[in-house]
Amino acid sequence: MARWPALLALALIAAAPAPAARFAATVLRVKDGDSLVVERVRERRVSEIRLWAIDAPELDQPWGIEARTGLRRLVGGRRVEVEAVDRDRWGRVVARMWQGRTYVNAAMTWHGDAWALRHRGADPAILAGERAARTARRGLWSLPPDRRIPPATWRQRHPRGG
Repeated sequence: MARWPALLALALIAAAPAPAARFAATVLRVKDGDSLVVERVRERRVSEIRLWAIDAPELDQPWGIEARTGLRRLVGGRRVEVEAVDRDRWGRVVARMWQGRTYVNAAMTWHGDAWALRHRGADPAILAGERAARTARRGLWSLPPDRRIPPATWRQRHPRGG
């Protein structure tokens, strides 16, 4: 019977979420306002990254090109720190990212280049960035309201290949 507490403890440890993987990388390409391709410094392996908790306009929607340009200005060709949070259904690493002291995910909302995703455990810095951009009418918030279409709505209205 003394084995049960040890087995229970082992099961709880195994069920605990793994700590987030952190790695240094160099940005090779910015695909759009919330996804990019990096080369991991230590492994010299290429990974596709999707920025966690933000959603930038699609390239073919209003502010899409500007959002990609904004992300390029922040990280293009630079060394970044990546904290992997998850993987999405396309196999991309979903991550928080820093370039120096700049928290890139929050900077994208602060500049008005992306919406903050609202979910359980939403990041306060990302939410605050969006609030500041809305108030200052920066980035996509400078567009007329009928052109400020959240990317998920845009994708429903403009399916690819359909």
